[in-house]
Amino acid sequence: MPLAFEITETMTGLHHFVVPALGDADERPCWFRITWGNAFGATLRGALARRPITLPFRGVVCVEGLTEGEAPCEGTLTLDYVAAHRLRYDLAFEAKGERYTLRADKVDVHLARPVALIKTHTTAYLEVRDAAAKVVSRGVLHFRPESLASFVRSGRVVRG
Repeated sequence: MPLAFEITETMTGLHHFVVPALGDADERPCWFRITWGNAFGATLRGALARRPITLPFRGVVCVEGLTEGEAPCEGTLTLDYVAAHRLRYDLAFEAKGERYTLRADKVDVHLARPVALIKTHTTAYLEVRDAAAKVVSRGVLHFRPESLASFVRSGRVVRG
């Protein structure tokens, strides 16, 4: 079996409902904690070919007012540093008996602009959509500097 890597990432922030039936427009906490990774060879081939790399993940999400505490989630993280200059998290989860998706995008991520990465690589703009693909919530998530140590410590090599 090939070797793979896994790492656990947490993004935290705020969201607000845009559908009054779900709640008022006040900002509420929102976060996710996911474990993602891939086989070393597949990741390296994608990076060398300068094409997007899509990594599966699993974890938990909390969208206050929608989920009751943590809800299990799964999805993909797409790293597209070359064409779109974007990192995209696509999460699927259930809340209140319904299926929802959360898409969070880190945008304008240009590796050639290292100073800008302080913001662009740590800030994600999110939308939560219902099963009919209607936007029900919007917000902003951040990779907090204080979570860097646990992020690095979570990295591990596993059998892929």
